[in-house]
Amino acid sequence: MRVDRRRLEGCPLRGAADALSAMRPLTIAHVQTRMNRTGGCEENTWASCVHQAESGHDVHLVCGRLSDVDAYRGRHPGVIVHQIDEMLWKISPRNDWAACRALKRLFEAINAEVIHTHSSKAGILGRIAGRMAGVPALIHGVHILPFNNVSLGEKLTYLGVEHAAALVTDHFVHVSEGTRTTYRKALVGVGKSHSVVRSGMKIDQFKGADWPADWQEILGTDDPRNKPVTILMMAALETRKRHAEFLREFARISQPGENIRVLFAGEGPEQENLNALIAALDLGDRVRLLGYRRDPEQLVALSDFSVLCSLREGLPRVIVQSLAGGKPAVVSPFPGIEEIVRDGANGIVATTRDAEDVAREAVSLARDRQRLCTYTTVAARSSVDDWSFGSMFSQLDAAYWACLANPRVVKRLKKKRSSERTGTTPERSRVSHLS
Repeated sequence: MRVDRRRLEGCPLRGAADALSAMRPLTIAHVQTRMNRTGGCEENTWASCVHQAESGHDVHLVCGRLSDVDAYRGRHPGVIVHQIDEMLWKISPRNDWAACRALKRLFEAINAEVIHTHSSKAGILGRIAGRMAGVPALIHGVHILPFNNVSLGEKLTYLGVEHAAALVTDHFVHVSEGTRTTYRKALVGVGKSHSVVRSGMKIDQFKGADWPADWQEILGTDDPRNKPVTILMMAALETRKRHAEFLREFARISQPGENIRVLFAGEGPEQENLNALIAALDLGDRVRLLGYRRDPEQLVALSDFSVLCSLREGLPRVIVQSLAGGKPAVVSPFPGIEEIVRDGANGIVATTRDAEDVAREAVSLARDRQRLCTYTTVAARSSVDDWSFGSMFSQLDAAYWACLANPRVVKRLKKKRSSERTGTTPERSRVSHLS
């Protein structure tokens, strides 16, 4: 996060000059409940950590018990990874309070100056612990909407907790205009600053990619002239992604032996259940579970279009990647999805939130080659430059500037650093793990 003084002084943010001096260097802790080795939120968080570490800051990644820490620990010398065993996705007052205290101890030990939380559970615990530890700046990243597509009771509970946590939050970072608008309509974070930082990715690698080397095995054919219409869903195998609902409707409306393939790329706790469901529905000729793959750009190249029917999403990276590869998408009506998918032009936005609706639209599109060709032509011309890593890092830096220009944050940070100079707080320390 190297900051050009001339750029910052020209930024229309009050207190920006003070923010400049406060930003060099910072001790930043990113907190996420679960860091899987793959996933849009995980890739976004890790990219933020690496960018800030390479910009000269002291960066820590803090994650919960069920994280794939070995996939991140030692991956970059400037990012120190910590695992908090008490931090779990499932609600447990006892574990949650223990996690909050563990986070507080960690933040004090590393002398954290900025806490940037990601996901709902980590967002609540991290911000509370950050305030308890006297961390000057608390930022919350909104990747999905926890109060969307849930029961009324759950919605009221989530909204109540989010409103309470917003009281100690200095800045909100959203992955799309849709999530920011939804927070504003729900009056979450009223009076606080909100920024949009679109999730960055290697856009260019999806342009003109080759098919995977094992494409014949994937599709069950060795004749590229008779290639099946290929529908791709890249998503963790979790209930929230609603693979099962998609499959049941796909089985109902497609025909045995039909020249269509559905590819599920990803891994997760639902893999065994989905394998059993594919067998029970007699879909083995049309559906493939590919597991974890390192070649998403080649899968996009092999596909004809992508689908996603999750219960909740922010702005899905996999749909941006599909369009970057020139392939249209069929998606549920996620908040803000219109930023990237134009219904009836480069894809289809289902009219309802039902996963079955996405399945029906997908099969209809697969059977209509002319319409698919038209959508593909438009998809190839879709601009996705706002989702490049360069664009993301610029947006992230601007969000941090806005947060650190907040007079209250400036005051807290100056007080903390003044205390360090007078020896009333511990010197900065690097620790490899605190449980």
